Amino acid sequence: MKKRHLFAAMAVALAIPLGSALSAGATPHGKTQAQVIGPVRLNGDGTATVTARYICQSDFTHLWVSAKQVVDRHPDKALAGDGSSEISEAWWQSHPVDFSCDGAWHTQSFAIDTTEQGFGELEHGQAWIQFCLTGGEGFPPPLLVQDTRWAAVV
Repeated sequence: MKKRHLFAAMAVALAIPLGSALSAGATPHGKTQAQVIGPVRLNGDGTATVTARYICQSDFTHLWVSAKQVVDRHPDKALAGDGSSEISEAWWQSHPVDFSCDGAWHTQSFAIDTTEQGFGELEHGQAWIQFCLTGGEGFPPPLLVQDTRWAAVV
């Protein structure tokens, strides 16, 4: 009986998506969590806004926000894979420097565009969103918390 429960627990643990496993809970870095909320808002000036609610500690030093779409602007699971910008029709991103990791909850909007790197035009439809807080040494710095999800682009 104990073995059956152990195998069931292992199966559940292995089924947890990586993004979910990293997006919530207490870590060696304290309480960390991130959640993209609402749609991606087109600003009409070549930028869009992604809003997230997050909590992190001072050792989180980098933030990356990204939105990708395929040609028909519908969800395509391939966008969740590595190198998915190659199949994207549009990819907007930014590495904002104005965010707070002070152990308190924050809800903040972040502008994304193609200034740093990216291409195409985000359009109404669905986009694959990545909100990633990182910290520590090395490049790229180690991933500490993230939220990835489909969001409407409005």
